[in-house]
Amino acid sequence: MFEELKSFKIEKSIAGILLMIVHAAAMAALYVTAKNLTHVLHPHQVAFLYKFSILVAILPWCMHGGFKRNLRTSKIGVHVTRGTFSVMANLCFFYSLTAISVIDAAAITYLEHIIVVSIGIFYFKEHFTKAKIVLIACGFVGALFVTKPGFNEFNSKYFFIFLALIFWAVNNLSIKILGKTERGKAQLFYVMLIGSIFALPFAIQNWRPIKPEYIKYLALLALFHLIHVISFFKAFKFSDISAVMPFDYSRLVFTGLLGYLFLHEVPDKYSIIGYLLIMAGGLYLIKSETKRNAALKNQKVEEKN
Repeated sequence: MFEELKSFKIEKSIAGILLMIVHAAAMAALYVTAKNLTHVLHPHQVAFLYKFSILVAILPWCMHGGFKRNLRTSKIGVHVTRGTFSVMANLCFFYSLTAISVIDAAAITYLEHIIVVSIGIFYFKEHFTKAKIVLIACGFVGALFVTKPGFNEFNSKYFFIFLALIFWAVNNLSIKILGKTERGKAQLFYVMLIGSIFALPFAIQNWRPIKPEYIKYLALLALFHLIHVISFFKAFKFSDISAVMPFDYSRLVFTGLLGYLFLHEVPDKYSIIGYLLIMAGGLYLIKSETKRNAALKNQKVEEKN
């Protein structure tokens, strides 16, 4: 019986890891598809169509089981906040993709962890641990290697990626608040609805004709986003965060491969050093937090005994 339970737990862990890898591949494909679209459409238009295409795709799912039942909410203000900051992040990110390689952009997005950790330390008064110092230091130095200020002329589009990170961090705080009471369907519906409404004026201002061949890219954007969302959250249901989260860094590998195959982008040696530093800081934090949580669990067990 014990062996069967152990085998079942291992199988669930493998499933969680595979789902996290699927999430990473979907995110990489989303980045490359979005960049392809910014070559023919304005990035603000891409941001609107991205949100709107997902909204259209999820409507049948949201309607299933009763529209009112699924979307009833008492926190519309938080939904508006989340939707606004989410689309502001998309507007900035897609704009930056017009002049930055997809793998550089993907690497910089991992600095969101630094912002979240910093908010935890300075706002929520969390402990300043060695692992968090390593994360911040590696992330900062890694970002310098990726952006290369001083090595050549600084690309101002990186500024918009850093803005996107701040907006995504606020968006994540909103998700934590909504996650306590709101249904998943309601969260996804409102973030896409509000995001579409907010992005529409920016898109209209820079509207370009949409040719029939662009429709498939918009459909792919919606598909990759849904695959990312479903696989990401399912991975945590199958296994512990500490077991699956390191595999999220495979996103850089997938992005590099797809960027090379479809966009002919090749990172330089400085960027590669930056990627490795950013990954090292994140993986060290995950390992450290796993050990700390295990120690706290053991301490509680000992106290009970």
